[in-house]
Amino acid sequence: MERHFVRAVIFDIDGTLVDSFEAYHRVFNEGVADFHITPISRDILRGYLAKGLSLREILQRVLESPMDEDTYKACREKILRFFRQAEVEGVRSFSGTDELFRQLKDNEVKIGIATGRTSSPEDEWLRFKKLGLDRYISALVTSQEVEHRKPAPDAIIECAKRLDIPTGSCIVVGDTESDIIAAKRAGAIAVGVTTGHEDKQTLLSAKPAIVLESISDLMVYLKKEDNGNNP
Repeated sequence: MERHFVRAVIFDIDGTLVDSFEAYHRVFNEGVADFHITPISRDILRGYLAKGLSLREILQRVLESPMDEDTYKACREKILRFFRQAEVEGVRSFSGTDELFRQLKDNEVKIGIATGRTSSPEDEWLRFKKLGLDRYISALVTSQEVEHRKPAPDAIIECAKRLDIPTGSCIVVGDTESDIIAAKRAGAIAVGVTTGHEDKQTLLSAKPAIVLESISDLMVYLKKEDNGNNP
């Protein structure tokens, strides 16, 4: 596919922009405590999240029998309620995120969000407002709004559409193999970052354009990419 100069960057959220895993691990186990579900270890939960599994799929993995709809809804609501509170109390964006977003905007590069979270777009906009990042973001898509979750490309394609930018002119940044696969299936430039659920070697196995140690390093790569596509 012919590459044009980069006009937008689409980010995953958890493990990419915010360090939310420890909070999520804690509230997950608090949320399932009343439903006779054995607490899950950090490594197992991290593996499930890296695969892009939904909360329902994770709960089914840790249960010995199918979960009925009423129990699932009650468990989901409890976990999400705890997580909303945890986010207010302690979940923060990674260092350098605000500066990166400012630089992207100054360079007229649009910013989009395509997340595997199944929460409402309204909830996600509120979270970014609390982080002070909402003013930089031009489009946001959650898995609630598309048919298929990552590694399907649906959320990325929809986000690029809302940005009014061809996917070939978008960088997609994520912390999992599923993020990279989704980006490549969408025809975007896939960039991995090692701040989340998977290590560098796992990310490299999905063959992204590059793997970064931090999203703070993205501007250097973006400038190289832009220069390589312009005389």
